[in-house]
Amino acid sequence: MPNKKAKGKRAKQRDKMKRKERPTVNKLLQEIENGAIVKIKINSSVHSGLPHFRYQGLTGKVSGRKGKAYLVDVKLGNQPRELIIHPAHLSQHIIKEDEEEKVAS
Repeated sequence: MPNKKAKGKRAKQRDKMKRKERPTVNKLLQEIENGAIVKIKINSSVHSGLPHFRYQGLTGKVSGRKGKAYLVDVKLGNQPRELIIHPAHLSQHIIKEDEEEKVAS
């Protein structure tokens, strides 16, 4: 059975998720406040708290903490989802004045 097709959760993602950057200690230990808006940017070199590839690039709101990871509320289409993501895969979204009005309403 050497030609058996891989059907795992990370099949076909080895090249898609490759990044040359390495996470810094500050990135791994960053503190994010509840209610902060974050972007999901998957870092393939950190395997803990790794979200599924379909959530790459989405924006969500931090709703809490679970151990070292954060609970992030995301909408996938019309479906609300709650993801558990390690801070290495999150970057805080900086809101400009124009966008702040859109988010508030």
